[in-house]
Amino acid sequence: MKKVFSGALVGVLAVAVLCTCVRGNAAGSLPDVFLSALAEVKAKTTVPVLLPTELPSPFSDAKHAVDKATADEYAITLYYELGMGNAGFAASFGARDNATYSPRELTNVQDVKLAGGIVGFFRPVSCGGSCAPANLWWERGSALYTLQLKLPSALDEKRQRKIITQVGNSAILAGPR
Repeated sequence: MKKVFSGALVGVLAVAVLCTCVRGNAAGSLPDVFLSALAEVKAKTTVPVLLPTELPSPFSDAKHAVDKATADEYAITLYYELGMGNAGFAASFGARDNATYSPRELTNVQDVKLAGGIVGFFRPVSCGGSCAPANLWWERGSALYTLQLKLPSALDEKRQRKIITQVGNSAILAGPR
């Protein structure tokens, strides 16, 4: 009987610890690169700011965050190095309240399922004279959210979609900052 009770107690404790960790991660921490930009953005915008709890490699190596914000929009752009233009670009996170377009109107996008039943719109890396980053758009309330990641053009679309969707889901699940 003691073994059964001990096993049940260990199981209950394990579930409690797991639930606490999952809950903690959902609202979770913020990668350090966002900290200074977030304070500035929140002081200027009324749009709920969504940022991921984690950044996958190599985006986690970004060292600089440049922000732009007004009452109805924000953008936080991450760079590996400043002063290098697009060569130093890593990622961008932004939103606009009452956008003048819907992501459904965009060309060359694929529907993706995001956290909370949200439908997102994915566009893979595209190259012409230079390469445009992978993009993800979704609507939440009256805001249109955008996420861009500079992924390698040689990375297949399925993998691009998986990576950008994971980052988008992390931002959605973390909730407004």
